Amino acid sequence: MEVSVIIPVYNAEKYLNKCFDSLESQTFKDFEVLVVNDGSNDSSQAIIDKYVQNSQLNIRSYVKENGGQSSARNYVLNDIQGKYVTFLDSDDYLDSEYLKILVSAAEKNGSDMVCSGQKKVDGQGNVICEIKYEPDIHNNCVKRRLNFAGKLYRTAYLKKHFNGFAEGKIYEDNPFNLRMMFLSDKVIFLRYMGYYQTVHEGSTTATKIQESKLPLSEIETTIKYINKTMEKGPNYPIYEFTVLSFLTYFIFEANRRHHYMKMSADIRKSDLNVVMHVCKFSRDLVNTYFPNYYKNKYVNLLTPKEIELKQRLGTWLFVALCRINKLELFAKLYYQFM
Repeated sequence: MEVSVIIPVYNAEKYLNKCFDSLESQTFKDFEVLVVNDGSNDSSQAIIDKYVQNSQLNIRSYVKENGGQSSARNYVLNDIQGKYVTFLDSDDYLDSEYLKILVSAAEKNGSDMVCSGQKKVDGQGNVICEIKYEPDIHNNCVKRRLNFAGKLYRTAYLKKHFNGFAEGKIYEDNPFNLRMMFLSDKVIFLRYMGYYQTVHEGSTTATKIQESKLPLSEIETTIKYINKTMEKGPNYPIYEFTVLSFLTYFIFEANRRHHYMKMSADIRKSDLNVVMHVCKFSRDLVNTYFPNYYKNKYVNLLTPKEIELKQRLGTWLFVALCRINKLELFAKLYYQFM
């Protein structure tokens, strides 16, 4: 078996057919599907059963009590039979060439991880935005997205450095992909965009942030592990910048009104106490584990060019505020007036 595709499912009846249909249309056929019904109370299981019985897909179906996406993924991690593993959310779908292109790239380059781009779409399939890597233009690929979309992992590499997702948390993909991206020099980036992420009000990225669900301790544990394991080579400044950029996003974007959808601020925005906690956590984190963070060569308003100006400016500002110990004060003003 070449690839294992893991799909956690919770009340996804509106999207599940399209998800499975995109797997049926794959030109690459040597893969299995591990689909975990995480306590759905809609018709999701009936849809899964339909594909198990009538599809040519190699599907292994699991049913468990609701425990969240991390719990569902953990449920089948030890059952992976594929040489590679990829994750697909039940409300997302794939281009027909997706597995073929990512597996071919992994085999050609002996890769531990393959990162491709993605398209964010609304419920009607309209493209809202594109996230594209351009390795032919930017060789070192400073821009790195820490979600599951568009990524393929060598199973042996994953299991060497990872033993499970934090259950009951959101953004669990961020510390995981931080670990996967920087513990190997065999990570490659593709310009290809074949993963379609559906953004809707029921999705994790469009719901209000609760402090208890933030993976703060997991982020710190991951950074400790990477700092202990990773050699300080040419990738280290990119790793450090990725952490700084992620913390910037987490404070100034993730807790605000969703920028892909027209929703009221009350649906998305966290309360200020949560933001202050994240600010203190972030400031303490960089001071403890990246004592020279302000010297990072990528914290620059002019470069790197593949990083959009807004992200460059935000990361530069985050670093400056951390250094003068004014991050919380600025965040209070920002949330009051933005």
